[in-house]
Amino acid sequence: MRLILSLLAVAQIRLARHDLARSDLLMRDADEAFARSRRRVDLANDFARRAGLEVRTDR
Repeated sequence: MRLILSLLAVAQIRLARHDLARSDLLMRDADEAFARSRRRVDLANDFARRAGLEVRTDR
């Protein structure tokens, strides 16, 4: 019984480590997407200014 419980514990630890690694990847991807979005908004604001339009600066 102890062997089975030990193996189950090891399996759960491996799954938890996999979940943490996946979570880190998703968080990094989300941060990169947010940064890309900010750059695109800044570029859009630059174009709007050059076109003589009023630009909202509240984010």
